[in-house]
Amino acid sequence: MRTFLAECTTLGIEPRRLRELGERHELPAWVSLSSFFGEYLQVRGAMRGAHRDAAGLVREAVGLLRTAPAGSPAVDRVRVVMVDDAQELTLGGVELLEAVRARGAAVLAFGDPDVGSGSFRGATPENFARFAASLGGVHVLTAGHRGSAWQRELVGRVTQRIGAVGVVAHRGAASGAEADDSVQVLTLRSAAEEYDAIARVLRERHVHDGVPWSGCAVIAHDTRQVAALEAELSAREVPARSSGPGRALGAVRPVADLLRLIELASRDEWTFEEVSAALVGTYGRLDVIELRRLRSALRHAELRRIFESAADASDTPAARESDEGEGVAERSGRDLVLSAMRRPLEFDLLDTREARRAASLARTLEVLREDLDRGATAHELLWTAWDRSGLERTWGELARGNGPLAEQAHRDLDALVALFQAAKRFVERSLDADPRVFARSILDSGVAEDRLEAPTRDDSVRVMTPAGALGLEFDTVVVAGVQDGVWPNTRLRGSLLDTWRLADAATRADGETLGAFDRRRGAMHDELRLLARALSRATARVIVTAVDDDDTGPSVFFELLPDPEPFELDHPVSLRGLVARHRRTLTAAGPRAAAAGSLAAPAARAAEQLALLADAGVPGASPREWYGVAGPTSTGPLRDLSKEDVRVSPSRLHALEECELNWVIADLGGDPGGTTAGLGTIIHAALEHAAGHDEAALWAEVESRWGELTFEAAWRDRAEQTRARDLVRRLHLYLRRFDDAGGTLIGAEPHFEVVIPLADETPTAATEASEHRVILSGYIDRVELTPEGTVVIMDLKTGKREPQTDAKVLDNPQLGAYQLAFESGAIAEANGHAPGGAKLLVLRPTATRSDYVTPWQPPFDDERRDAFVGRIRTAVAVMRGESFTAPFEEHCRDEHSYGLCRIHTVGAVSAS
Repeated sequence: MRTFLAECTTLGIEPRRLRELGERHELPAWVSLSSFFGEYLQVRGAMRGAHRDAAGLVREAVGLLRTAPAGSPAVDRVRVVMVDDAQELTLGGVELLEAVRARGAAVLAFGDPDVGSGSFRGATPENFARFAASLGGVHVLTAGHRGSAWQRELVGRVTQRIGAVGVVAHRGAASGAEADDSVQVLTLRSAAEEYDAIARVLRERHVHDGVPWSGCAVIAHDTRQVAALEAELSAREVPARSSGPGRALGAVRPVADLLRLIELASRDEWTFEEVSAALVGTYGRLDVIELRRLRSALRHAELRRIFESAADASDTPAARESDEGEGVAERSGRDLVLSAMRRPLEFDLLDTREARRAASLARTLEVLREDLDRGATAHELLWTAWDRSGLERTWGELARGNGPLAEQAHRDLDALVALFQAAKRFVERSLDADPRVFARSILDSGVAEDRLEAPTRDDSVRVMTPAGALGLEFDTVVVAGVQDGVWPNTRLRGSLLDTWRLADAATRADGETLGAFDRRRGAMHDELRLLARALSRATARVIVTAVDDDDTGPSVFFELLPDPEPFELDHPVSLRGLVARHRRTLTAAGPRAAAAGSLAAPAARAAEQLALLADAGVPGASPREWYGVAGPTSTGPLRDLSKEDVRVSPSRLHALEECELNWVIADLGGDPGGTTAGLGTIIHAALEHAAGHDEAALWAEVESRWGELTFEAAWRDRAEQTRARDLVRRLHLYLRRFDDAGGTLIGAEPHFEVVIPLADETPTAATEASEHRVILSGYIDRVELTPEGTVVIMDLKTGKREPQTDAKVLDNPQLGAYQLAFESGAIAEANGHAPGGAKLLVLRPTATRSDYVTPWQPPFDDERRDAFVGRIRTAVAVMRGESFTAPFEEHCRDEHSYGLCRIHTVGAVSAS
């Protein structure tokens, strides 16, 4: 409301004319101007007596000048007024200067209406024309004092296409200047390449030509481009600072993460997504892999607790009970993380770095909750969270250095200081304000806060909009992002409240309003003025850049510029770029040439330069710091039998035999899992826990745990539910046919452990000689007793790539492990029965007419038993090893193997 009325006041509209204007121009019925002005006066009267807005101050000053009696010392002591950039004067400013001149003071103004940028606030060329006419004369400065003749010629090309309003004497004829290298136009293939090119141009001017950073500027059309350019140039080791308000505080990650901690502490209910975002945020200090490790560790601890409780109660895992006699329900990793965030002691039970960091964050949330309960202010809560994070010292040390990390630390600390200043102002305005209101207002705002202090004039490249370049000049100016749809932006302004109607009514004597075409033409002229201002800020060099790819292209303004030049990106003009260039030259020669001392001249020079850079301590120059050169941090075995038991999982034997690298990556926590694996786990749980073999009971168990799965989209959720229903139907069909055939279930999910002697040990020696042993252990899905009285061990499979014939499971290591457990007496339920072999239940067979298949492995004979035990011993030797083999040609390169080992087949990102 205040901004709208300020525009009216600036235009000189008197209150008595508001109703007349509304009636004459048929403004919409919801715009009641007279009542609007009355409400404005009422609100203004309720404010502090000294409160004024800018337009109101100007209007009151004009009134004082017009009504003050002659000879007033406070008014008439001003003898001369000089105005720079007079094209930025609003109508109120023009009237003020006219009133000063009417009092007898001399007024001298300098300006160029072709570089004005204040039309959005009423500084139109018509105002400048009126001001020039009121002064009684215009003197044109003909000599150029900035830039080359070619630069001035280029600016003239732009200004000639701007509509003339009153003053045109300053526009001279084309000088016919010859094109030179003071203007360079570049079209790049991507936004990243544009940032690289701008950074290289600026560094060349600084390093090769000795231009200080403060002598360079980058001008972009809008603040979004400015924010991106500031961050991207800083990342490329170009010190860049924007002069505008910059990014919205809520868009800066350290600020957003800090405010979300306050929001979490203020709520009673949390979701896993909110908690995980806090843990992998700035103050949780975990990454997604560490969060997965934390979930896995909590899950293992939970299973260990359940198993120990079941063992103490002498019960089966299917009917686990705790020491108190109550049922012990299994919780997912997501539930365990949520529980531990409420009770940090659960994290303390895990001796891992991830758990310690998560516990620290959980206790910070506890402290914040206590502070909220006692009525702490937003400023106090922010300080508590920041102080407990321990990042002050880390970021302070980073900020004292150089390079991208130091620049990022500077930006993060600046954003946090701005946040604390905003919180202080919020508290000062209302001492009892809810901190949650402050947090949400910052997070929801997409507008940067105004800076109350001027930006520091340090030795850095200024990044700004054309409006911010008022009254400034630089040696080198890069006009960046001159894209189609961005510059020019001819979208009509003031369309929401039709404020342009008031401007037309106040300035047009005929009472007519401009049509859409005329207003769009005026917007185009404003965009040309912005371009003219940007191009005229340089004294030596102007570089114009744009991206030309499949999605966007250069602006139509490129027709006014010289033809684009080809631009080849070489190494960055920095120490890091120089190191990278010499390293590539040297390594391209090959290690054999280096070892033989037969390096070519370029490679030899690269080696010499790297030696000099290494002596100077430049990071990355010394070969000792090169990737793959440093020795391993540990050479011990992955499994040390002298320190711990070596446990062999039946389900992982096949993966180990297929590819050792694939197995070890998964064993060390590199397997992210997926929807298919999670669905299989839920189907297994339904088979174990469902009351009876009824299809409805099986589906109810699946549905109760469906929330443990996460999907990228709702359609994926629905598709997976359809697939899960089909799997449940197939499973129920097998169970019903099994019961109809007279089969009996004698064990569900029994746990087994079998001690495996090493090659030079007997079973007794393996048990008694050492404290640690090789143990084959796992869980079996079902132990079935056939009508013939034999025991068949069944393993459920829900994947698509499972073996489906008897021949393909003859040597299946998982089924072999189950048979070895049966023969060793580790399955108590099966003791006393004849062996009937083992089988898979594959619920997704290749044959479309089959609901399932049950490939069968016959009982062991002596030869196959000895061969299988030998396979386990071979696997244990691999697990106890220090290196792991990757069958690159047979497995890792196979696009259908879906192995984790494929990570080492991906080429280097930096390779050409």
